[in-house]
Amino acid sequence: GILGGQARVRGATGIWKDLSDNVNLMANNLTSQVRNISRVSSAVANGDLTKKVTVEARGEVAELADTVNTMVTTLSSFADEVTRVAREVGTEGELGGQARV
Repeated sequence: GILGGQARVRGATGIWKDLSDNVNLMANNLTSQVRNISRVSSAVANGDLTKKVTVEARGEVAELADTVNTMVTTLSSFADEVTRVAREVGTEGELGGQARV
């Protein structure tokens, strides 16, 4: 499925034009939302935990965006804590350091 397609109805007027315009608007919004979530997911997969989903959404897409953002925040906190413990062990030679996640 390639997103971004648009309905082009030549000569459409009245309710048919309104209907095709609304379908195109919905398709445009969904494409934008999916691409934004994909961009953030790709960044996370490449180790960049600074990106967040910023697209406006409602319903299930908003829930997905919130879940992805929560995941990024949790992974970032986890990475910070692992780095802290590794530094503690590396600089102080203190084994048994505990991560607080």
